[in-house]
Amino acid sequence: MSSRKGSLLALRDRDPAPLLAKSKAATPISPNSGTARGSSPVAPSRQGKKAMTGYFSPEMSFAMHMTARKHGMSLQDAMAEAFNDWLRKMGESPVGK
Repeated sequence: MSSRKGSLLALRDRDPAPLLAKSKAATPISPNSGTARGSSPVAPSRQGKKAMTGYFSPEMSFAMHMTARKHGMSLQDAMAEAFNDWLRKMGESPVGK
């Protein structure tokens, strides 16, 4: 008897989708949107924000991406929600995105 894989595992094991040609040219970032030091341009959506990174297993990364997408969220929004939940659990006030 064969076992049925969960939906995330089934998606992970599929052949990758064919690459699609980009239909729009990339929008250039304004040269005036650089950092205070002027070392490199910063996208407007990243201004006033700080990067937080971590290294996770491929399974965790895949599950987070797929679950966020399934619920119509970006991975960044899902991570912000998780961080705020953790802050509440630790007795701290959530801080938003």
